[in-house]
Amino acid sequence: MELSSLYLPTELPWSSISVTVLCIYIAYFVVRIGFFHPNDEAPVRYEVPLPEQAKAGWSGKILEKPAIKIPGSSVIQCYNPATGQLLGNVNPATPDGIDRALARAAEAQQEWAKTTFTQRRKVLRTMLKFILDNQEDIATVSCLDSGKTKVDAMLGEILVTVEKLQWTIKHGEKALRPERRPTNFLMMYKHNEVRWEPLGVLAACVSW
Repeated sequence: MELSSLYLPTELPWSSISVTVLCIYIAYFVVRIGFFHPNDEAPVRYEVPLPEQAKAGWSGKILEKPAIKIPGSSVIQCYNPATGQLLGNVNPATPDGIDRALARAAEAQQEWAKTTFTQRRKVLRTMLKFILDNQEDIATVSCLDSGKTKVDAMLGEILVTVEKLQWTIKHGEKALRPERRPTNFLMMYKHNEVRWEPLGVLAACVSW
C-alpha cells in the first residue's frame, strides 16, 4: 500500500475547505474591528428582531403558481424562488409615502453632513460589527429572499459588504479630502482645488 493512500483522502472536500477559509477570513475582520480602533470609534451594540421566516423550524406554504402579483390586488407577494415558499405580503408604497420618505431622508442627510469622520467611522464600525455578529441570520434571510445557496450568500452578500465597509473605514477620509490640481504659467495666481460635496438624497431603481 502506498504511503499517500494512508494519509490523503481520495477526494478533497472543497465545499468544506471553502467554508473554513471563509470563516477564517471573517474571523480576521472580527479581530481587527475588536482590537485595532480608537475608543471613540468603538461600535455600538444593537439588535434587530429576527423574522419568523428565518427562525429554525419555520415552514412556509408552498405556492402552486408562484407570482409577485395577486390577481385583483395591488399587494406584492414575496416567496422563495428556490422552493416556492410564501414569505409574506407587502403593500407597495404610494407616491405620497415615497415623498414623505424622501423628505425624512433629506432632513437626516443635513444632520449627517455635519458629522466628523470619527463619528462616521463609528457608525460604519457599528454596521460592520452587526453584520459579522449576525452573518448566519443575514445569509439565511438572503437565501430565503433570493433563492441563493448559503455559500453564495456568504460570499456575495456578507463578504462583499464587509469588504466595502472595511475599505471605507480605512480609506474613506483620505479619499474625500480636497485635492489640488496643477495650473499653467499664465494662471499661476490661481489656486485649483477639487472638493467632494455630498449630493444629498438619491433614488435608485434596482433589480433587488
